[in-house]
Amino acid sequence: MIRVSGKTKHACGIFGKVILTILISALSIFAIVLATYKPVYSVYMDGEFKGYVTSKNKVQGDIEEYLQEGDSDRVGYILLNSRPEYEFDLVKKDVETKDDDVLALVKDSCDIYYRVYAINVNDKDVCLEETLEDAQAIVDKVNAAQKSYTKKAKVMISEKFEKEYDAVADITVAANDIIKPIKKENEAIVKKVQTYAAAKTVPQEILDALKSQSADLKFGLPVTSYVITSRYGWRRSGYHTGCDYAAPMGTPIHAVEDGIVTCAEWKGNYGYLVKVQHAGGFETYYAHCSRFAVSVGDSVKKGDVVAYVGSTGNSTGPHCHLEIRYNGATIDPETLASGSNNA
Repeated sequence: MIRVSGKTKHACGIFGKVILTILISALSIFAIVLATYKPVYSVYMDGEFKGYVTSKNKVQGDIEEYLQEGDSDRVGYILLNSRPEYEFDLVKKDVETKDDDVLALVKDSCDIYYRVYAINVNDKDVCLEETLEDAQAIVDKVNAAQKSYTKKAKVMISEKFEKEYDAVADITVAANDIIKPIKKENEAIVKKVQTYAAAKTVPQEILDALKSQSADLKFGLPVTSYVITSRYGWRRSGYHTGCDYAAPMGTPIHAVEDGIVTCAEWKGNYGYLVKVQHAGGFETYYAHCSRFAVSVGDSVKKGDVVAYVGSTGNSTGPHCHLEIRYNGATIDPETLASGSNNA
């Protein structure tokens, strides 16, 4: 058994009283601090003090949410240029914390890029739309308008991200602004071709003599490599008076027999059309051409290039529409045109 002397007991008692006094004093000081001060976080951006916030985690969470989602559906992405730094601090209770103001300052320091849709005409952006639906509506209007044009513009949509932009207010106005120069260019082309074609004619006596000739005609094919996309006869849109030979834009179109060119001009739904009169009352049409290789009055041999594949007039894609007529009546080209283009 350990015996504790009276002096030790007395010393322990004094020590305990000191500790108790210290604890009471510390609690008193802490109580005074709590009554007078409050814990906050000082916020700095680029080393500059911006204010106090109550909760570092909440403010930082709001910032991260803003960076991820933005405050608009049109926001593509946000770049934070100055990230806030936090320091724990004690300030008097009457000092105002400004969580929302600090968040606003962070937002103001960001670069916001909005998602927009550019209408691109022949590889050049001409206007912007805020929604894909409106952009597509403009493209559809332009393509519908230029369906019968000879020289069609390539109209596309591309997604862009812009800090500042001016969106089109009226879809119809925007479409018309795009169509005007395309229409003007095509009108000039048609006028030029019509003027050129009208410069020559074939005397009627020559045509009558050619029609009266008897000949053993062996019609060839208008193009050397093709896919037949529409045959002669009835189809959903009506009676098809020829055969469509699809081929890449610019593919040479050959005369399927000897003859004389009687037409090389714009002809409505046919677009650019070449007609060749053959012996015995036969005549061939080569429609939807992109350009001509002959003019009216030219004599052509079987296999000669008369034009080039296009998609002019009422056409859904590049092809040669071939018609074979006998005294004005159409004949199924597949019953006559076959084999090589050699004479």
